[in-house]
Amino acid sequence: MEFTHVTAGDDDDGRRLDKIIRRYLNDESLSQLYSALRKGLIKVDGKKRAQDFRVSAGSDIAIADFLTRTPALTVSAPKDFASKKLNPSDILFRNDDILILNKPYDIPVQKSRANDTSLADMVAAEYASQHKKMRSLSFRPGPLHRLDRKTTGIIVFSQSLRGAQWFSQAIKEHRVQKIYLALIQGKLETEQKWEDNIAKKDTSSQNFKTVSVTADADNGKTAHSIATPLAYGSYHGKPVTLAQVEIGTGRKHQIRAQAASHGFPLLGDTVYGGIKINEEQDFFLHAYRLVLNENPLSLPHEILADISTKFAKMLNNCLIKFSPRL
Repeated sequence: MEFTHVTAGDDDDGRRLDKIIRRYLNDESLSQLYSALRKGLIKVDGKKRAQDFRVSAGSDIAIADFLTRTPALTVSAPKDFASKKLNPSDILFRNDDILILNKPYDIPVQKSRANDTSLADMVAAEYASQHKKMRSLSFRPGPLHRLDRKTTGIIVFSQSLRGAQWFSQAIKEHRVQKIYLALIQGKLETEQKWEDNIAKKDTSSQNFKTVSVTADADNGKTAHSIATPLAYGSYHGKPVTLAQVEIGTGRKHQIRAQAASHGFPLLGDTVYGGIKINEEQDFFLHAYRLVLNENPLSLPHEILADISTKFAKMLNNCLIKFSPRL
């Protein structure tokens, strides 16, 4: 029987064998994977190992050839890599563990339509072009939190397993502060703390991708946001406020749903009750500041992202004087 040999990378060190192989042979079901391990069709350093065996960096993993439907011995850039390149001006920070981007408007973080090119595609393509040899069998770069397609600003991607694990844990332990700029309708007079339950709407409705604020604590997830007014202006005679919104949770459409529920829908966010701006722009919501506390990955304590030219022009149209660099 012929075997394909791969070498465990640094990010595979100490990980369970089944976790590594599961990512490598993603077409196989778990039962097929466990059966292959029991039959010795997958070996580590020439020996049959149990599914919970902890692999060491540098170990030779032999996999029966017929199992490797999509060999992953090396990472190769896709043929259409040129069309998926990241814009260098959108890169805010990068090291071996973390990549931080200033996400443009109307580009999805992950593919949601067949013809989409997502940021995840671009990051994966660039990672592939720069890593001719795998650092890990069980790791692929990916987004570590979410931003809506029409939201701009700071988005964080993993570049190593260590980076992914640290950032995910930091989010869970509330050691990461995420602060947004939002152009909202009405005049927000003072700081407001919004604490609500957010639930997905009935999937049978036409707005199945939206959420709603509900009084039913058993039918939703808690959402915490703090909205602070920064400047005031007007749009076609109607008052608007440029607000800073710090989120304590990361629910789907959190700021959009909460702002609307409290009487301040985002300008242009017609899905949540805002008045329409134009055909090219739905609303202005920008993740502009990220604060990282006690991180061991040599990341900056604070990351800032410029607002887009369109956002700056809209502020000017609303007679709001505000520096695009904070």
